[in-house]
Amino acid sequence: MHLLKLRLCPLLALVLCFALPAYAAEWTPGDRLALVTHAGPGSGVDMYLRQVAAAWEKNKIVSSRITVENMSGAGGDRARRHVAVQSKGNPNVLFGFSPQLIVAPLNAKSDVTVKSFTPIAITVVEPMVLYVHAGLPWKTLNDMIAGARQKPRAVLQGGGGFGAPPSIAGRDLAREKGVEFSYTPFRSSAEAVVALLGGHVHFVLEQPSEADQHVKTGRLRPLASLYPAEQYPGLPTFASLGYKFRVLKQFRGLVAPPGISQDAVNFYVAAMERTRQTPEWKNYVRQNGLVEEWIVGPNLAAFIDSEEKLYAKVLAEVASKQ
Repeated sequence: MHLLKLRLCPLLALVLCFALPAYAAEWTPGDRLALVTHAGPGSGVDMYLRQVAAAWEKNKIVSSRITVENMSGAGGDRARRHVAVQSKGNPNVLFGFSPQLIVAPLNAKSDVTVKSFTPIAITVVEPMVLYVHAGLPWKTLNDMIAGARQKPRAVLQGGGGFGAPPSIAGRDLAREKGVEFSYTPFRSSAEAVVALLGGHVHFVLEQPSEADQHVKTGRLRPLASLYPAEQYPGLPTFASLGYKFRVLKQFRGLVAPPGISQDAVNFYVAAMERTRQTPEWKNYVRQNGLVEEWIVGPNLAAFIDSEEKLYAKVLAEVASKQ
């Protein structure tokens, strides 16, 4: 019996010898993981990152200490450079991916573009809802259009940086109805909602995640939405009202710095796949009326290329008609 054990020991050691390197090669993040966004607290992408962090921590999907870092300033350039340039090759930094990452560099003609990052995943699309201040007399979208027709350029739309989906949608909405709005850009969509609450602008085209709490308190009124909105039964969609203007996607996802390993990319893709299955994530999607959309790998690279070309075309159209 003892002889059998002695004979097995070298075999066991050989098995362990081959097993240990394979185990050690499995990549995981370091002790601290930063989720960075250009936007301020309370914005749609900020809330998205905080939900990701909460799901990772509660379900032990990622064992690192996770922080959400709001790095506003310079039209998002400060945050973009922090991730794409200063954190190059660092797999312990991720960036909240939204259309702003495509639009802002195109507007600024920046050398740090969406192609400067490593794509990870897109997981949701946020619906776009047109909200007005509840103190205004407009009860329907047609009421608002009639007001804009009576006073050209007197109706003010608030939003984030120009060129983002809300500003393009507002422009196309006005063109389709033959009216003119004035657009007031803010540092973030969250600030635009605050401006609407203060009566400094008349409407915003934003996500329920940023405005619904103010609908519940009676301070804002939704008039129409891109998708049927679970929060607002009976609220018409733009399509149901006969509108045909183009609305670009308000997607949410993650990208990473350039120069990270494929193992790190695979880890984060798997982490987001697990995140989508958690009760917390499903509740977040349901409460905010989000549309789930899972884009990774080559499909995500193709999506980014297509969106960048589309936005470049749209911004060129806007510039030529100003």
